[in-house]
Amino acid sequence: MLRFLPIVAICTVILLFILYNFHFSVDFPFQDDFLFIQFIHAISGGKVGFTGLIGEMFLTFNDHKAVVPRFISLIDYVLTGRLHLRFYILLVSLNLTYIFYFLYLNFRKANLPLYYFVPVPFLFFHPLYHEVSTWALTGMQHSYLTAFTVTAIILVSRGTKPAFYGAMLCCFLATFTHGNGILSFPAIIFFFLCHKDFRRAIMTAVFMFLCLSVYLAGYESGQAGNLPNNALMFFSSLFGFVGSAMSLWAMPELVSAIWGLVIVGCMVLVTRRVASIYFKKPEPIKPGTIELLTLFAFIFISSTVIAVFRSWAGTTIASRFQLYASLSTAIFYIFLVFYTDFFRRKWVYVTVLSLSIFYWAYSHYRFTGAVAAKKTTYLADIYNWRNNRSMYSVERSIVNYGRFYLFPGYEKGYFWLPEAVVERKELDSMFAVTGAVVDEGLYIETWDIHRIMREGNDDIVFYFVSSNESPPRKHFWDDRFLVMRDTSTGIISLINANPKVETRKNIITTGNYYKNGFNTLLREKDLDPGTYDLGILDVSGSGEKTFYRLGRTLVCTAHGYVLK
Repeated sequence: MLRFLPIVAICTVILLFILYNFHFSVDFPFQDDFLFIQFIHAISGGKVGFTGLIGEMFLTFNDHKAVVPRFISLIDYVLTGRLHLRFYILLVSLNLTYIFYFLYLNFRKANLPLYYFVPVPFLFFHPLYHEVSTWALTGMQHSYLTAFTVTAIILVSRGTKPAFYGAMLCCFLATFTHGNGILSFPAIIFFFLCHKDFRRAIMTAVFMFLCLSVYLAGYESGQAGNLPNNALMFFSSLFGFVGSAMSLWAMPELVSAIWGLVIVGCMVLVTRRVASIYFKKPEPIKPGTIELLTLFAFIFISSTVIAVFRSWAGTTIASRFQLYASLSTAIFYIFLVFYTDFFRRKWVYVTVLSLSIFYWAYSHYRFTGAVAAKKTTYLADIYNWRNNRSMYSVERSIVNYGRFYLFPGYEKGYFWLPEAVVERKELDSMFAVTGAVVDEGLYIETWDIHRIMREGNDDIVFYFVSSNESPPRKHFWDDRFLVMRDTSTGIISLINANPKVETRKNIITTGNYYKNGFNTLLREKDLDPGTYDLGILDVSGSGEKTFYRLGRTLVCTAHGYVLK
């Protein structure tokens, strides 16, 4: 029974994670996902030939050569004739499960009871890194490169010649999945140095430089790279990257940097123990230690490189990097169990398990609102694209720039979209019905956003059309949209209108996650100048629709938005 319960707990957390991500994923491209459509557009005419196909696959995109994601989309297109972004997100969940298996595999080498491992899934499977787990291209890049890296570590740990060359292939694939994949080679060099295997360390370095020469062929620098402005920002980013699993608390930058410093300190002590092989009296190490330490070496090297080139724009605490932070925290916990009797005491273990469960639950509290808002945004844009050839999930300039492949891609079918949650004629009839209108508490809030860019600063204004009073709160699984009808053209658009999240106290006492009302973000150039009738549409998981007509109109001018 003592072994059965940990297995049930671990499998349950994994299953909930996969179902959570699948529920909140949508077959709609967001921002960098346009890469897939652009790639298929470039090669679908049949005129590029094999050389042209390889050239398109190896094109640099925002500092990265995303060859592996492009190849997966090519297979999808050849087999089905279209792109399935939701399926790619499911692949990401499977990759993350495999990465977790790497942690489990090396934990088991120490022959400790399985229940000591139970906190790890709670520290790993949660929505902190939702930009990886629910965003197709970003998820594929970070999850595949990490999966290739852990596979390389597994292979080199076997010590055979075929396994070594298999590991080099994995590092090559990691390099051409995401930019920091090249850093899997130094991690493998670290592994061999831990075993005093200098010959294979040198061979790995040779393969690394060969791979780097291929990577740099035709390389184009992106817009994100620059040197740090000061040492404080560099070290804050360096340690914050490692420790940003704690960024869901107050003062996220400070707490993340402190936590990262603690983790790095622990890893230095473990590295010193491993390095004792170079001295007269080697210290004993647990089996699996070097493999886990090698994965952390990859994370720390990545953190250093990213801090060097990206800390100029602020700390590197971002959801797309926090997969590595979660891994760092999980490895840190495993080493504490490996090398301290204190963390194997019953009361300490129960405390750590309770804290990990609380952390898992709190992560869902903090980020589910953002994850659900993205889902509703994409569902709205399915309607907008099918009816108006527009979208609000990205800035209008991005859509205009991508028109040359988005429009033909949709017409030819490989940029495929599912049915919209509502039809245009349904919305027309909803506006036509006379009845009670909702106009309590409507307001517009403006945020002045200062974006730091390499070529200069960019100041923009975000407008939030909101109400904290009405309509009444939506059910947790419903999707809420703001419906906007242009009074001059009759064009109707949808946009996400998920309300704000309740306080922790109210969630516990009432069981309600969302507040009354709604909250909608509009950028300066999202709408054409004009006057818009407004309504709120709730769509349940079963497809039932509830419409609330708003008693005020939204006026878009050259100077912003006002309610009348």
